Amino acid sequence: MPERHAPAASRRKLGILLRQLREGCDLTGEQVAKQLRVRSPKIYRVEGGKVVPTHPELTMLMDLYQVSDEHREVLLQLADEARRKGWYESYESVLPPKFETYVGLESDATALRAYEPSLVHGLLQTRDYAHAVLTAGNPAEHPDDIGLLVDLRMRRQELLSREHDPLRFWVVLEEVVLYRPVGGAQVLTEQLRHLLTVATDLPNVTVQIIPTAVGAHAGLAGSFSILEFEPSSPEVIYVDSHGGNLTLEKTRDLRRCKLLYDNLVADALSKRESIRLIEAALEDTRAS
Repeated sequence: MPERHAPAASRRKLGILLRQLREGCDLTGEQVAKQLRVRSPKIYRVEGGKVVPTHPELTMLMDLYQVSDEHREVLLQLADEARRKGWYESYESVLPPKFETYVGLESDATALRAYEPSLVHGLLQTRDYAHAVLTAGNPAEHPDDIGLLVDLRMRRQELLSREHDPLRFWVVLEEVVLYRPVGGAQVLTEQLRHLLTVATDLPNVTVQIIPTAVGAHAGLAGSFSILEFEPSSPEVIYVDSHGGNLTLEKTRDLRRCKLLYDNLVADALSKRESIRLIEAALEDTRAS
């Protein structure tokens, strides 16, 4: 079972707290770097959750920011968690660039809203469907590596059924997703049956479908996800593309993507109507 607080998420939390402390002391990254005798980019990499400061560096930062004993314990614990290996690091040989960061954030998220125009979302895919998707999308990969990517995807799905605080997942799909014969008719049939089961039985999962008849809408630029965390941590936008995986945290990006998602939800069928459409697609697939 993926851990509740992943190292990548702990790095991010540590960086956010250190940035808040620096700004609270009215210091620039350059001034702090001079005090620590390091290059200023390292300060910003630490605050951006890219690297973990060494224990001496963290101690110097806490001294500089005059951190109380209580808050020192929090920062030291986050640093220890950030240095641990995450469960997903056993898949590092096949992880796409920067995807480790996303998996860590996903593991730590309390809620995830996603829009997928082409495929069933990875958190809802069956093993055979995922294998077909990953094989087609990674034509140069060895079959053994494809198997590892499938295993990783299946493990990520444990977030939806974990015993304590399962991930609240809300996904908007395009109607065409229900009819694309990924892996063939039998694989699609099993996938639709699984999608229907999850959408019906898991109270923490909401699936909505945008009918093709809607035409132009807010999601035509492509898929994206909005990850939500505990109140002390800001939301993150994740965009996956062949050009690279992006995580966006600026206020204007968050505002724009949340508005886009609200518009997509408005264009989509209700949860009940979406379930009926999935049922109809399943009947059509069985009959074909």
